[in-house]
Amino acid sequence: MSTYTRNRVLAKTFVWRVIATLTGAAIAAWLHPEKAAETAGWFIIIEFPLKMGFYYLHERAWEKVKWGIGNGSPQRG
Repeated sequence: MSTYTRNRVLAKTFVWRVIATLTGAAIAAWLHPEKAAETAGWFIIIEFPLKMGFYYLHERAWEKVKWGIGNGSPQRG
């Protein structure tokens, strides 16, 4: 069984948050084109750190779950 370092989990968290935040900001700007920059800016400021923290905690919690971890050979179920 392999485990990931905290730095790896943090890097994955950061990269995913950049992708997800830019997607969300684009949608927010599209929904409010008259204030696109302001809307997208506030979205990024609020959403990025909040969801990054939740994702990091989620990843760390899943490292403690033993369910679904095999010995290298695929299993069903």
